[in-house]
Amino acid sequence: MTDLVDKHLGKPGEIPARLERLPISRYHWILVILVALIYMYESLDLGITGTVSTVLNKFPGHTPFLIAFFGIAVTLGIVIGMPFSGMLADRYGKRKILLYGLILLVGMSGIIAIIPANFPLLLVLRTIQGLGAGAVYAFPYSYLAEFIPKSRRGYFIGFIDLFFVFGYFLAPTISLYVIPFLPASLSWRVVFAIGFVPIVLYPLYYRYIPESPRWLERNGRYEEANRIVSAIEDKVRKQYGKELPPPVITEDLIEVETKKVRIRDLFQKKYLRYSIPLWIYTSAMLSGFYVSSVYAPTIFESFGFTAFYALLLTMIMNGIMLFPKMGVMFTVDRVGRKKLSILLMLLGAVFAFLLYALHYNIMLTVLLVFAVFWTINSNSPLWRIYASETYPTPARQTGTYFNEMVSRLWSGVIFTFIVGYDIVSTSLVGLARIQAIYFSYLLIAIISIIGAVSVYFLKEAANKSLETVEYEINIKGK
Repeated sequence: MTDLVDKHLGKPGEIPARLERLPISRYHWILVILVALIYMYESLDLGITGTVSTVLNKFPGHTPFLIAFFGIAVTLGIVIGMPFSGMLADRYGKRKILLYGLILLVGMSGIIAIIPANFPLLLVLRTIQGLGAGAVYAFPYSYLAEFIPKSRRGYFIGFIDLFFVFGYFLAPTISLYVIPFLPASLSWRVVFAIGFVPIVLYPLYYRYIPESPRWLERNGRYEEANRIVSAIEDKVRKQYGKELPPPVITEDLIEVETKKVRIRDLFQKKYLRYSIPLWIYTSAMLSGFYVSSVYAPTIFESFGFTAFYALLLTMIMNGIMLFPKMGVMFTVDRVGRKKLSILLMLLGAVFAFLLYALHYNIMLTVLLVFAVFWTINSNSPLWRIYASETYPTPARQTGTYFNEMVSRLWSGVIFTFIVGYDIVSTSLVGLARIQAIYFSYLLIAIISIIGAVSVYFLKEAANKSLETVEYEINIKGK
């Protein structure tokens, strides 16, 4: 094997082999934290949707249709922007798309905070903001997967997903101390202004986020890839005070690295056999997630809670979500992806059905709303792991972004709009509105069962390098 390493040094397979043999270091953790904060900005922005929705009925020119459209406007922008962002990232590099998208995502919050009180303008700007969100939404997990060794890949993707939870916790926490105590005409502006604050960290991303060395090598830019990996290796040697083990370049790794991959390959049978179940699974998970997250404050208000307690319950629901996701983070590399995914989706279906059938006690109802959110949303790091591992390096962004686009088109736009329109409709009051909420959870139960079945057909990639997975799918057709 040593002869093979020497023979192919500086040629196909060297860069991923060098990255895979690195121990986790301070460099990895700094990169992980910076990438994880992107998720916090994303979820804070999406969480604002649900909290601001509670005061939009006092917005000039509001209608149930416009309020429901506000609930899906940013997701609509995400869906529109994702396929273009994925293809551009695979062609021109992940880093460039991140930097442009981050400016649009965070910067637009500052613009929205100062616009005139005009509902159509608000919807247009939120949709534009969604384009920025679409550019960076799938970045963290697909990017980080190309730096982290196979034995810890699931752990770290689960870790960065905790920041996604924290952003959703932060949104109602901020709103809890803003919306009930300020006039409706001012409170939504303050919430969006706070969402603009992360812009101060933008220089750190410009300086410390490198291009993916794996992507550079596969695009014939070995010298750039070598510079980045050499700098990482120097930092690791300095931290541990010893030489690194030699990279192991196997024949199958070389075969993968020398095979040309085109975006259209993703739409051939060998990838569609995994992509279609992934689209279904992700759509099912996000259906329960979107309804619970976007309309949680409105749902709790419909149960008779005041605006303050509705936001407090939403904050608690999102805060406790950290613990189920930590459970996934610590077990996913040992147990595997499939067992956890199927278990959590089926549990979500059971809790959603119980919510539909047993809603005679308000505390039981609230606990079941929590349970549906916790179990279904615990799949969030899992489908991201599947997406980051399934697609080949030259087309990984296109594959992951297309999965996001398809699943969010259904769950975040179509399903959430239909369910949300009933929840906020002025024609439904009292018991009629509550019945509409319960029926939406029956739909979530059915969709979650479909999602659990689809997981059976996904690719288990625990403790396999990205190149090994690519070899099995793209070359051996397994």
